[in-house]
Amino acid sequence: MTLILLFLFTPGWFPLSGISTEFSTLVHPAAIRELAQAGELAGLRHQLEQEWSAIRLDNPNPTAEIRYEGLLDNNPARVETLLHLEDMDKMALFYWHYALFADEHSFEKMRDFSLSWAKTLTATGNPINENKLLPVVYSYFFLKPHLNPQEKVVLEKWLKTIADAEIGNDRVPLNNWETKRINLVGTIGILVEDETLLAWAEARTRHYLEKALFSDGTSVDIRQRDALSYHVSGLKPLLQFFISLEKETPGTGRAFFHFETPSGASVARSLDYVIPYAKGKEVYRQWNNTKVKLDRERAAAGIEKYQPGVAYDPKKSYETMAMAGFFDPKYRVGACNYPLCALLSTYKQE
Repeated sequence: MTLILLFLFTPGWFPLSGISTEFSTLVHPAAIRELAQAGELAGLRHQLEQEWSAIRLDNPNPTAEIRYEGLLDNNPARVETLLHLEDMDKMALFYWHYALFADEHSFEKMRDFSLSWAKTLTATGNPINENKLLPVVYSYFFLKPHLNPQEKVVLEKWLKTIADAEIGNDRVPLNNWETKRINLVGTIGILVEDETLLAWAEARTRHYLEKALFSDGTSVDIRQRDALSYHVSGLKPLLQFFISLEKETPGTGRAFFHFETPSGASVARSLDYVIPYAKGKEVYRQWNNTKVKLDRERAAAGIEKYQPGVAYDPKKSYETMAMAGFFDPKYRVGACNYPLCALLSTYKQE
């Protein structure tokens, strides 16, 4: 059995309305249904039904532009954007609900939200901002076989403009920004069956592994920002993409996961670096040596999670480690109770 694990939670971002983000991690529908049939998701079904009921009648609220990256948490433009981005958490709930219950209502909501955003938002090529759109991207796994030709053209054209904008942005730094755009472009390539997009994502993955990860398990994000949170959020999109590749072409994703560069760096080694912090055996004090101006501005603004020396929250790594557990069970963290972890706890590797 193979999974596509589709991660879209951004550390430190919580929707203003209190919509749950526990279901923000999207998993390939076949995997959810397979495990659900085995009776593994009874508790998750109940939790999902409660959260879905609160938003089931909501309508889309798209925006023409995402203003998020580079802005302080209390910036009015960012706050306004987050109100629109609550749609993404709602779409994730519709996605899970449709996967488990196969209800027409959630399908129609995914279609309505997706088309509304596709007709409203213009991509800019900023992977931090457009990473927020992953629920629309991944909902196309469900929507694609059932749309009428006109709807399919609208969504596929929009998805391709996102990928093209990402590829065309020559100012993306070689850190977690790059892995987010790799996942966006690669997933869209799979969905719209564009081999050029997929080849670009695979080539950029190889480049990232060789230039942004190091033999001691650290990454550019660790060395520039002294932040385990960004180190982990850089690994997540890679794991998403690797598992998607493994689903499409068995052996490909696994090869990327275990690939070691000439200098001795690898994704697995960078995950090994996280293990003691994820399991709470060691504490990582963040931001003390950051070289990034924005981090210092956030600290000066009094934002607690960016204060020098603040401890990294191990829970922020749980879903990343669960994804890594797809390739090697040693990365699973027993304390994790997210839906993704519940699914993977039952997964037996072939």
